[in-house]
Amino acid sequence: MELFLIPILTGLFGWLLIWLFGKSLFFPTKAIQIGGFSWESPLSHLIHQFPIELLIPNESESEASFKAMQPLMEEKLDFFFNHTIKDKLPMMSMFIGDKTVAQLKSVFLEELASIFPQLIGKFAQNTKMNISKSLATKLSDTLAPIVMKAIRPIQWAAFILGICWGGLMVFFLHSF
Repeated sequence: MELFLIPILTGLFGWLLIWLFGKSLFFPTKAIQIGGFSWESPLSHLIHQFPIELLIPNESESEASFKAMQPLMEEKLDFFFNHTIKDKLPMMSMFIGDKTVAQLKSVFLEELASIFPQLIGKFAQNTKMNISKSLATKLSDTLAPIVMKAIRPIQWAAFILGICWGGLMVFFLHSF
């Protein structure tokens, strides 16, 4: 009777082996440290190795995007100097004329042009850290069910192959 369990157990072993392989692609999302040994999932390892800086704009791209946003900034500064200051600081509006507004706008735009690349650089560094921290978790949460569903036929093939292999073992154990 015990010999007939061998094919089923080898089939279950094959099925479980494929299941563990699929799970090991996504687990653990954060590296596990045991002594001097560190282990993380292959997906997390790939994400940490991926050059995320390629996705973040460089200095020349940030200058181009600043130039593209310049008309909007001029419009917003114009609104600020002509309306917001008059509403919030009525006494100041008496001293600010159109010529002063034009000069203030040009000074603000020059200052923004010098600050913008630094601001984008700092933003890019923070974004890179945030992306690399959260991407592994979010991607594994999204991909794990898809991959586990995709390997289900392979699990069943491993189960059937295990049953066949176990049947051969039983046959050879009875033959000898």
